[in-house]
Amino acid sequence: MTFIWGRPPMKGAKALEISLFPPQNGGMSTQAKTIAFHTLGCKTNQLETSTLSGQFASLGWQMVDFDDPASVYVINTCTVTERADQDSRRAIRRAKLSNPHGCVIVTGCYAQVAPGEIAGLPGVDFVIGNAEKDRIPEVLDQNPEPPVPVVRVSEIDKSRIIEGASNAGIDRTRGSLKIQDGCDYKCTYCIIWEARGPSRSLPVDDLKLHLRRMVEEGFKEVVLTGINIGQYEHEGADLSDLLHALMIIEGDFRLRLTSLDPLEVTQKLIDTIAVGVQRGKICPHVHLSAQSAEDTVLKRMGRRHHVQNMLWACEELVRQVPDINIGSDIIVGFPGEDADKFETTYSNLERCSMHYFHVFSFSRRSGTPAAEFPEQIPEREKKQRAKRLRELSEQKQQAYAQRFVGRELSVIVEESCQKGMSENYLHVTLNANGLILNPNDQAMVCVIDATPEAVTGQVLSI
Repeated sequence: MTFIWGRPPMKGAKALEISLFPPQNGGMSTQAKTIAFHTLGCKTNQLETSTLSGQFASLGWQMVDFDDPASVYVINTCTVTERADQDSRRAIRRAKLSNPHGCVIVTGCYAQVAPGEIAGLPGVDFVIGNAEKDRIPEVLDQNPEPPVPVVRVSEIDKSRIIEGASNAGIDRTRGSLKIQDGCDYKCTYCIIWEARGPSRSLPVDDLKLHLRRMVEEGFKEVVLTGINIGQYEHEGADLSDLLHALMIIEGDFRLRLTSLDPLEVTQKLIDTIAVGVQRGKICPHVHLSAQSAEDTVLKRMGRRHHVQNMLWACEELVRQVPDINIGSDIIVGFPGEDADKFETTYSNLERCSMHYFHVFSFSRRSGTPAAEFPEQIPEREKKQRAKRLRELSEQKQQAYAQRFVGRELSVIVEESCQKGMSENYLHVTLNANGLILNPNDQAMVCVIDATPEAVTGQVLSI
């Protein structure tokens, strides 16, 4: 079988195990079974790392910090931008500095799209694609001291169903439940559709079972994750239907949604969110992947929605759930986004019922059409635009938080017991008011101050 340099095997190929380079590392250290993880990128990657760490823990491995000596280092990579690739390579170097004889396993999206490139980096022992990620303990057991890098990468499954749900704790107070993976869209700046494959969803019954277990384990908040959860579909059930199925599970918990494509925020989904918020089962918080607020730029990005779709979704969400917190990802400096087009984006976001933005400067990602587009924007201009939008975001976020001064919010106490997150995604610094707080307590908190630096609340009851 031919290995195509820097690319996963072609359609129909089985999982591939090959040796490309002469010995580099002398195999895995013989020290105690200690393992360290480093995760880059999205919440789905974070969940998958947490699941992996649980697998290793069940096999008797001891978890250590990534900068400490370990016998094995697992780096779960992101490849959304060139900078993400650089960060992954930097993590490999960090691992070898912590223990020059440690075994380094590189997995995730960068490993999926560029396995040969990663296998050629000094210090790498294993390159494991996304489809084999959950088999890392088995692969390591089969090849404990590989004399040359082992590459296990295969094409992502094209079926529409994922077998077996995946859930893990983000921390002691919040859990994450993976409901979907992959993406059917091919935005011109993005390579994730190749790294993660087409959209695939988990069966409703599996997800209900896993949510029940998480509630029994004491999680008060469960984040529904995936690469594009708005594409959830299983045997005719869409995301709205799934939410209805999960909401009726007994227990004290709330569900939080991750990013949604504006076009997938349908009237049906908004109605469901409104019902869930009223019942205290869905957080009044929606994060959109709008990316721009100018139609010409959206078209060049390969996005399917128009600005009007975004505006309608925000207005209808606020109409049905007045206290909802709405945010979005925004890319500035996309090729062809001249000054006038940026001003249109700024104006639309300024008037939109949206309360914060995560702002990113466009980064050319090799292998994507946008990397070769003409009319690339100078870096200095990107930085200026990003600064302006971040300032606008701070103003809108501050105005939103101010609305809650003097009002009560339900806040889940975080690990430090000094902060917590409200149902509407406000990070609240807690004044315990003489009460003893523990992680995972659900506290009623009166907001007493909201500044650009912090939202402060006084705990009324637990």
